[in-house]
Amino acid sequence: MQKNTTAGLWLTGIVATLIAGTLDALAAIYIFAGGHIDAVFRYIAAGLVGRDVASINGGRATLVGIFLHYLITAFFTVVFFVFYGREQVLRKNALPVSFIYGILIWTVMNLLVLPVSKLKIDINQFRLGGALAGIATLIVCVALPIVLARRWYETRTAA
Repeated sequence: MQKNTTAGLWLTGIVATLIAGTLDALAAIYIFAGGHIDAVFRYIAAGLVGRDVASINGGRATLVGIFLHYLITAFFTVVFFVFYGREQVLRKNALPVSFIYGILIWTVMNLLVLPVSKLKIDINQFRLGGALAGIATLIVCVALPIVLARRWYETRTAA
């Protein structure tokens, strides 16, 4: 087995971010946006710069949206990786941990991040179907790859 290294953990985190971010983006593009790539990433950029600016600056807004999407995914990867190292309960079973982490990600994004973004989303206009689809997507496409990547790193480097 290989030795546990900080560089190896960072590389695992980067790969987990790229996998989770890409799966989430593909789900958003094909399940929620009918294949409209630009619409997804402009929407993400609009959270930072506003809908008007994002619609005017098409290509740039798309690039900003891609950057923000992966930055947010990296944040959730780092958070999980840090807590995984500190909390034994996270090492028990990947599926329940992914389920709970996916719900936590949805909660943070929908109740903390989106309400303060420039999208001006009203959290009182809650739709159960949309919420369940979003949560399921985050569990499968984001939380599960992050959890499995961290677990893989731990088992690969165990003596």
